[in-house]
Amino acid sequence: VFHSVGLLGPLAGIVPGVLAQFAFRCWFVTIYHRVEKAIQQSVENQEAEDAQRTASNESALRNDSSTNGRDKTNWTEVAKLRLELNDAACGIAAGVGFGGMHAILLYGTLLASEMTNNIGVLYQDSCPLMPSLAVSAVYAFCFSVLDIFWMLLTFFGMRRRRMYHRGERPPSQVLREHEGQAGAYLGNTREGGNMALLSVLATHFLASIFTTADYFKFGCIVSLPATGVMVLFVAYWFWVGVGKIYMPPEDDEAVHDYNQHDD
Repeated sequence: VFHSVGLLGPLAGIVPGVLAQFAFRCWFVTIYHRVEKAIQQSVENQEAEDAQRTASNESALRNDSSTNGRDKTNWTEVAKLRLELNDAACGIAAGVGFGGMHAILLYGTLLASEMTNNIGVLYQDSCPLMPSLAVSAVYAFCFSVLDIFWMLLTFFGMRRRRMYHRGERPPSQVLREHEGQAGAYLGNTREGGNMALLSVLATHFLASIFTTADYFKFGCIVSLPATGVMVLFVAYWFWVGVGKIYMPPEDDEAVHDYNQHDD
């Protein structure tokens, strides 16, 4: 199929690989949103039960300090659950998981092969001055870091697509927040979410294409620095694009309420 459309050599593997990983990230975040919705519904039901219990025993709560303590403990547990279930924490955790898989594929397989063969250190024409293990270790590190940022951007993009339907605009106060500032370049809109997802796809393609320089002699002189620069660029893009608006408004309110109640 790929040969018929002109995708030969490494591109025949890069194109479907990048598309498959992008689709899997989006699918993963979609499943996360479903789980999040179920948990939030459970939390809301618990809060409603606590409110009814508090209303029915209002007079007893004023006089029973131990009951007040239990009520405060229940509220704190609910608030902690809300704080733990947020896009930043789950995005980093998922990114570490994806990065771990990348590290196993890029470095673990080569390491296992060299440990079992016992035929010496492998060098390749693409980088005759560095062992292949060292080159693979650099790639594994770079793509592990990239996977974290790609997953965070995927969480941002899928969240905004879920928050705002096509043609829907966010409230004016949300739209104006940090408008035009570094850290909010993509914007807190559905279009900003789409841009975040497209940037994940584009930077993943570029990072993968950079590694094809290793098909040529001394190609690592190009591929290794280029991949490292891509890591810095994606980190900068994340900070400039969504750094100040990454968390959804409801998560920011949960943090504020928790800190206020804790004080």
